[in-house]
Amino acid sequence: MGRQIHIIANQLAEELGLTQRVCQHLVQRLLEEIQDDIVHTGRLEFRGLGTFALSTKPARDTIHPSTGQPVHIPESKTVVYRCAKALRERLNS
Repeated sequence: MGRQIHIIANQLAEELGLTQRVCQHLVQRLLEEIQDDIVHTGRLEFRGLGTFALSTKPARDTIHPSTGQPVHIPESKTVVYRCAKALRERLNS
């Protein structure tokens, strides 16, 4: 479990009066659900936070910089994040 997840879980445990173990499990499950939603729908929006969207990088051919040999890079998928206006304004105020 990442350090940030641990910190969030500990803060929830203090605020909600639950055990740290339960809160860590809740945070981990929430992140798994977020991942599943992005994989299945291709987009997830959190109002006030931002939008996560699936993006596809097309396949391409390039040249290896050390050897000069041609290399094929296959198509890949990634997630892009777009910050919500409310968060962007809060960050820049």
